Amino acid sequence: MMSAVKEELRRQLLKARSCLPKDYCAQADSDILKRLLKISAYKKAKVIFTYVSRAEETDTRRFISRALDGGKIVAVPRCREAGVMKAYRIQGLEDLEEGAYHILEPRDFCREIMPEDIDLAVVPCVSCSRGGERLGYGGGYYDRYLALCRALRVALCRERLVCDMIPADIYDCAMDFVITEKNIWPEPKAGM
Repeated sequence: MMSAVKEELRRQLLKARSCLPKDYCAQADSDILKRLLKISAYKKAKVIFTYVSRAEETDTRRFISRALDGGKIVAVPRCREAGVMKAYRIQGLEDLEEGAYHILEPRDFCREIMPEDIDLAVVPCVSCSRGGERLGYGGGYYDRYLALCRALRVALCRERLVCDMIPADIYDCAMDFVITEKNIWPEPKAGM
């Protein structure tokens, strides 16, 4: 029952996302990046795990470049078997090649980063709620991986795709923060 509700919501939101104006997405993504780079959790993080955005997703490629330029260790996911994802360090976007699901992944020479070494995880979503519930793509890769991490979890979501409520079950990992072009939820406490 829960999975059917989530799948229908996912379908509706992916359709809505595909209709967002390109100029809105570009401006929203730029503003989201600015907010992300300002949070102290990013400034304090030594090791960052982040997705590599596809065309319709909130852009992370500029974030990856900025983090690398800032001396951060950046790891991105690679999926090798059903439901299993691992993080691998990249030195630049040129270390990526098309992998599973036509997503850019680290090349074979990249070194694995252990989940417990990650300080900040930037996680993709179809949508998020203001409370941190995340609607992903339905494969469970991130939920399984994030269960192994002690990292602070941040989802990037354009404001027009935020939902009041996202159905969640016991396997869904909530986000510590949701960053949109207009807001950060919950509002970071001093030092966060």
